[in-house]
Amino acid sequence: MPIRRQPDPIPNSPNFGIINNGHMTGPAQAAPFSQNASQTNNITNEAVDKARESIDDLRRCLEELRDQYPEVDGALRDLDMIAPRLDEPDQDPGTLRYMLQNLVERCGGIPGVLTAAQLVQSTVTALLPGS
Repeated sequence: MPIRRQPDPIPNSPNFGIINNGHMTGPAQAAPFSQNASQTNNITNEAVDKARESIDDLRRCLEELRDQYPEVDGALRDLDMIAPRLDEPDQDPGTLRYMLQNLVERCGGIPGVLTAAQLVQSTVTALLPGS
């Protein structure tokens, strides 16, 4: 019995191809055949709180090492620029991603804080719209 090929679906709405089976809290990936796909992130207070906690934890670690490594002051400045942006993470996500990457690179030269910096990067990136 020959296998019959199914035709590609025909888009019939702006978000055709995005399947949401519940409460979305992260970026959506539209199907390759979709058109005009858009998404609104529903960022929970819990996600913002986790990001703030990770920043506070990293700040405490860095302040303990302040006089031991020259990179600490730069990393603390990075945190000072990142923290206020948590209220509106979709305002300039590209710049925020750049700041997070810069923070992780700086912390890579400070023993014992790279994992904490990566946690900050992870929790803050989770708040950003997909690109």
